[in-house]
Amino acid sequence: MRALIIEKNITYRELLEHTFAEQGFDTDAGDSIESAHVYADSWVYDIICVNQTLTDGPGEEFVAHCNQHERLKNTPVLFLTENTELQAEELPVRVAGVIHELSEHQIEDQIVHFIDLHLDPVFFEGRILFVEDDDEVAADILAQLEETGYQVSHFKTAEEACAEYDAVTIYGSHAEAYDLAITEINLEGKMKGDELVAKIRSYEDGRGFIPIIAITDEDDVQRRISLYHSGVNDFLQKPILHKELMVRIANLITNKRLLDKVHDIRRELFALATTDKLTGCHNRHSLMEFSDKFISQALRHKYPVSMLVIDLDHFKAVNDNHHGHAVGDIVLELTGKLLNSSFRDGDLVSRYGGEEFVVLMTHCNGEDARLKAEKLRLSIEDLKPNGLSITTSIGVSSMEVGVERDFEALFHAGDEGVYKAKENGHNQVVYVGLD
Repeated sequence: MRALIIEKNITYRELLEHTFAEQGFDTDAGDSIESAHVYADSWVYDIICVNQTLTDGPGEEFVAHCNQHERLKNTPVLFLTENTELQAEELPVRVAGVIHELSEHQIEDQIVHFIDLHLDPVFFEGRILFVEDDDEVAADILAQLEETGYQVSHFKTAEEACAEYDAVTIYGSHAEAYDLAITEINLEGKMKGDELVAKIRSYEDGRGFIPIIAITDEDDVQRRISLYHSGVNDFLQKPILHKELMVRIANLITNKRLLDKVHDIRRELFALATTDKLTGCHNRHSLMEFSDKFISQALRHKYPVSMLVIDLDHFKAVNDNHHGHAVGDIVLELTGKLLNSSFRDGDLVSRYGGEEFVVLMTHCNGEDARLKAEKLRLSIEDLKPNGLSITTSIGVSSMEVGVERDFEALFHAGDEGVYKAKENGHNQVVYVGLD
């Protein structure tokens, strides 16, 4: 990305260059209308920053040039001014925003906020589920939405919209997820708009939390309150003012996308805290944190749980016998990938430490666990990471229905199985029952 900065004050100019550079921009900078024209005729810019007062005239003169320029007319212009009361709509030229020259820190914050909202596609794009059975109203709104750049799926009945929304199982910050629903309340057909709202809110995953705008020609305060209680975020009465609709849509989608970003960051932090970086498995801390809940649910709902304790044979020799730790890491990484792909989503696959892994398997009895362990042993033998022959010793333990044990008991039995497997020659599976 590239930014053009036209600012006569050298201190502010350097501050702006630094701020844009930190946001990933290459920058060009000047102090006059003349220099601005030279840059504008030579480069394509993603954003232009212009001070109200330049060395050879008012900044509005260059902004007017940008507004008329075929290549620059859609480039967002930030207008810098010492007038803290000046707003964008008061200017005789079109600008995307006004930056008030307060403290250096405040200028930086204003610019970063503007970049986030206007240049990050996360905030100025969006996918909308639109339900309206009046052809004229629908065509009018669709034209406005599509001109703005929104992706719109239009349906004339709530039944069709409901089927579409039910089929799209992705949500949150995913590019194909819906960001907003707009629905007429008094729809033709068996399903009304408020029933569609209730259906959307019934989803327990992220689909149930998208913002919803209700449209109706009713002017009933109690009805409006009822819609808010049902889960509607905003309400518009016909005839609809286009500018009001677009502002409300932009606000709701922006807030939704900001929350998506927060949730993404939380998930990333959670993954960092619970995942072993090398193998992609859960780490030991994660295993210890979730194992008690894993087992208590099995006891409550009366289903069996089994554990595999997996220890790679002669792993120390891989590191010591001229292979090195880099090769050892490859062995562990590929073993982790194999384990993660070999078990169900509900199972807990973890690296316990070093070359030892632990797998907790839900709804799995002892016999099934033995079969699973034997299949895994053969898969590891066939893995041949970096051309090496790797085998494993696996201890199996199981908490059958009617037996109450904790993680420590399961692990102790599984670990005993590993010890016996190695004692008996390695590369085998040994089941040890709970005492």
